[in-house]
Amino acid sequence: MFQISVITPVYNAAGMVRRAVESAIRIDEVGEVILIEDGSPDGAIHVCRQLESEFEKVRMLQHPGGENRGAGASRNLGIRHAQFPFIAFLDADDWYLDNRFDADKRILSQDPTIDGVYNALGNHYENESLRQMWLDQGRPEVLTLTGGVPTPEELPLVLLYAHPTIKGDFSTDTITVRREFFDRVGLFHTELRLQQDTHMWKRMSAFGRLAAGNLATPVVVRRVHANNRMTQVEEHHKYMELWWRDLGQCFRKGAVRSDIMQAYRRGYAKFRARRGERWKAVKAIGIWLLHEPSQLRKRYGFFDQTLREAFGASRTVDRVLSVKNRFIGTQ
Repeated sequence: MFQISVITPVYNAAGMVRRAVESAIRIDEVGEVILIEDGSPDGAIHVCRQLESEFEKVRMLQHPGGENRGAGASRNLGIRHAQFPFIAFLDADDWYLDNRFDADKRILSQDPTIDGVYNALGNHYENESLRQMWLDQGRPEVLTLTGGVPTPEELPLVLLYAHPTIKGDFSTDTITVRREFFDRVGLFHTELRLQQDTHMWKRMSAFGRLAAGNLATPVVVRRVHANNRMTQVEEHHKYMELWWRDLGQCFRKGAVRSDIMQAYRRGYAKFRARRGERWKAVKAIGIWLLHEPSQLRKRYGFFDQTLREAFGASRTVDRVLSVKNRFIGTQ
């Protein structure tokens, strides 16, 4: 029987968590909704207790002493207490649509080699100014993959921005995974207060097999509001240094495929370049070239683009690249 434990961290969502819970418990495949009350200062604990007493499928957990430990630690607590063989997640300010688990159930029931299924996510904006801000940041109205449907083997390259044609991403709200998969890849990294979910999905895609579900139609709605962490760009940037470094350690320790490791090296070099860290970018480019020296011969390829990103447009950079392309460059 296909039954799912839905895990929902709750922090400053007293006025929104009820809609999230009600959207999940009405779906037949949902066996339980585990609310992790994460030391919220807005009285969310009272709402969680009310939902627990009102609905048989709902359970509430807290960290020891009622502490606030963040979304990653809260999801880990839920995973440890989950009673059903499949795990899904739902942020307390978002909600499921009726088609949430249609593709997940079909794929995971038919193919035991698939570890998880991901889908498309839509947005609901609390006001027009938030919608405009969202679009001004270059964020899509529907979070999904475009340019094709990747195989599980291609997905790590897509998520590391190294696939030649398929682009995009997916949300934590839209993935369903086998509970046993966490025994192989580990839990969420709690030192990452933000972006620990994208860290997890890149690890899962590299060490397991994640399949595309419904990429055309959203199965979850994300509420975009003023307190949504997705709108707090600067806060996300603080954690990216640790994110990239820790992801590389996980990949090296787990001995991932060489093409995945090389995609990581390229992504890390671009990360350094876009932050304006010139010599760190050069070092990262050098490490990448050690493993793929033939790439230096490509004209206007990754080396050229990243060097320009790191040092900006200048005569010196143009001369260096011109000399390189004249003497060793190929098409």
